[in-house]
Amino acid sequence: MPNPPITALVPMVHVADVERSVAFYQLLGFEVGNRVPPTGPMGWCWLYQPHAPDWKRGANLMLSRSECPIDAKVQSFLVYLYAEDLAALRTELLAHGLKPSEITFPIYLPEGEFQLSDPDGFCLMIAQSAPDTP
Repeated sequence: MPNPPITALVPMVHVADVERSVAFYQLLGFEVGNRVPPTGPMGWCWLYQPHAPDWKRGANLMLSRSECPIDAKVQSFLVYLYAEDLAALRTELLAHGLKPSEITFPIYLPEGEFQLSDPDGFCLMIAQSAPDTP
């Protein structure tokens, strides 16, 4: 196909508290690109990486306030994120009181990765970007 029908993918996660989740994801470099409503408590927002050269290739995430209690184990949500300096990011997260796991070096990712839970208990795997990874 000369033009693929899908040009981007943005996961949407249901969370208990959008503002709390935004504060967490801001520690990972995300910023709010859009929100509903425009003022007051957010019911939904779109997060993006402002330093990505092209938003379609950068990391994007939508957050929506859940109408139901959050149970991360039932939702089975896992996201891989890639960092330019994995060790420095882990140190920064520890300084903010978060609890990332130790960096491991599995056979499928010899550059290293660590695990981090977001405020609702969802699992994030954060991996070192390989030199040729966009």
